[in-house]
Amino acid sequence: MMKAKIGCVFAVLCLLLGPVAGRAQPEYPASPIRLIIPFSAGGAPDIIGRILAEKASKGLGQDVVVENRTGAGGNIGFALGAKAAPDGYTLLMCTFGCATNPFLYKKISWSPSEFAPVMLAGMVPNVLVVRPTLNVDSVEQFIALGRSKPGSLTMASSGVGSASHLAGERFNDLAKIEALHVPYKGSSAALPDIAGGRVDYMIVSVPEAMPYLADKRLKALGVSTEVRATSLPDVPTIQEAGLPGYSVAAWSMLVAPSGTPAQVIERLNTEFNKAVSDSEVVKRLKGLSVLPGGGTSHDAQSFLEEQARQWKPLIERKKISAD
Repeated sequence: MMKAKIGCVFAVLCLLLGPVAGRAQPEYPASPIRLIIPFSAGGAPDIIGRILAEKASKGLGQDVVVENRTGAGGNIGFALGAKAAPDGYTLLMCTFGCATNPFLYKKISWSPSEFAPVMLAGMVPNVLVVRPTLNVDSVEQFIALGRSKPGSLTMASSGVGSASHLAGERFNDLAKIEALHVPYKGSSAALPDIAGGRVDYMIVSVPEAMPYLADKRLKALGVSTEVRATSLPDVPTIQEAGLPGYSVAAWSMLVAPSGTPAQVIERLNTEFNKAVSDSEVVKRLKGLSVLPGGGTSHDAQSFLEEQARQWKPLIERKKISAD
């Protein structure tokens, strides 16, 4: 009798649960996706993120909503992205700091291993700018000046351990010059001081430098990438202007939290690749001197690992600390 009752109960449960168990899960994405930008609005990561989010939203069938979470050299936003639920509904725009901050800060609450790269979104060339009164017209002349007067040049940056600081240190290292580092709270504070003649030079992103170059408040000597910037076609690359081997760009990469299902990463990669290769998007990005990204998630993972390998020795040898 007891066995019969148990059997009946089991049968009823099967009838009740059967439809639920067999019900198809909603196709991803079933709700809006959050894209965390770890820096303020108006910067390159924010601009790239918003352009791609707008286009990818159409392919995904859901809004990709940008959320700026700034502070601590990007670490606040990086941590939020790393610790989010690995369900594909929170993405992060990783930047230079995703590869370098683990070597610049003694304690951070996230690790690069907590990221699942989706796609390299874009790269922004930097440019070596000097005050017009420095009386140099080429990278070669600038290096000669620096070598003739060790320690006399002053180099601005947007902060200790920032992309502009490390790009400058890499330049100094390869050029074999010594300079006094003058950190600022962002390039918007540094560039007026160079234009005013209070600091000698800086390596800064092309979009940030353009207003100062347009009205000749600053002089451009060389672009940091291996190809010339579309907005500065007459400015040679630093490599071709006299410093072989120098290639540094500010970059942005879409990542999800590690553990995000492979099929979700694949869907995101597909849709954001479509977005970044769209002719109108390419036109908008190139108009801002952004080199459009793309590629597989494996390409992005390899790039992130290579960036860490590239910058760790310089940071350690120069004893650069952002703490």
